[in-house]
Amino acid sequence: MSAKEDRQGGRPAGAKPDGAKPEGARARDAEVPDMTRERARSERRDVDKERGEPLAGGSARGGPRALRTPSRPVPEYTSRPRILITNDDGVESRGLLALKQALEPMGDVTVVAPDTNQSAVGHQKTLMRPLRVRERILADGSPAYSVDGSPTDAVSIAFLGYFGHGFDLVAAGINYGANLGDDITYSGTVSAAMEAVINSCPAFAISQEYYEHPDFSLAGYAATIVARNILTEGLSRGELINVNVPAATLEECEGIEVTRLGRRVYSDQLVERLDPRGIPYFWIGGPPPSGLAVPGTDFHAVVNRRIAVTPIHLDLTGRRLLRRLKTWPWALPKGEAAPDVPAADASTGPIDPLPDEG
Repeated sequence: MSAKEDRQGGRPAGAKPDGAKPEGARARDAEVPDMTRERARSERRDVDKERGEPLAGGSARGGPRALRTPSRPVPEYTSRPRILITNDDGVESRGLLALKQALEPMGDVTVVAPDTNQSAVGHQKTLMRPLRVRERILADGSPAYSVDGSPTDAVSIAFLGYFGHGFDLVAAGINYGANLGDDITYSGTVSAAMEAVINSCPAFAISQEYYEHPDFSLAGYAATIVARNILTEGLSRGELINVNVPAATLEECEGIEVTRLGRRVYSDQLVERLDPRGIPYFWIGGPPPSGLAVPGTDFHAVVNRRIAVTPIHLDLTGRRLLRRLKTWPWALPKGEAAPDVPAADASTGPIDPLPDEG
């Protein structure tokens, strides 16, 4: 039986279900009394009638979001770890293929990625239209799946039951271009790893400093080391790792450094042009961002040809500001008019808030 036939319950690809649900599907239905609003609203078809292409997996899927514990050490696994690979550059990216090839000796790898480039979409999630999943073949002949949505959608589909099982690790990348400092707030690559963490699965994002014809060999080595350490040591809830690789060979690399987030310096420009009808349109462009090369930061490590490994936590609470806010007056007025807000003293200028250093 082929892998495709096995995944679809022994039916050839494209065959209609016989009306009887598999025993596992009946068990899942019994455990889920009702469907979420988003799942009830989504559309599932065996055939994309607009394009005439077979969709991957027409049979019903679903189930509650998997609540997993932090990763266990490798010796405790009873089978090979299940690793989900995704990215934001699209399913045809050479970086995605390089990451998959680097990690497949470590576990059972599944590739799910956007069908088009989704760079800088952030943590976007598609809720107001159906998503379509298609079976694809990567350049090395291995199977993959594409989603006509964001990196977050790709990870969500995997954890909401599309494959009928969970995952032990999610790896996002290898991204064309670094995701340093403030970049992580824009990055679809990092957001894919964040979505995995929201689903209580350990994850890391890996990006490589951009140049014209990138060689992902060094990034592949880095991904292997990071994945092995996560699977061996584990991560706590809410934690992920962001990895940035310099544009260098293995021989040129100065090693791996554990860093904190740095500060990016953007020089974005608004470019206005006219379309053929004379109507203006706009591009947000400009030169690539630079950064502040402060020792100990991810930016400083990469410009000095070191691989930056940066811990990220989904808890974005500003601890220093939290302490300040607790000293401010917060009492609500009772039985009286709201107090007047004093006018700002123009002579003193604007208040310069303290930076939140965590």
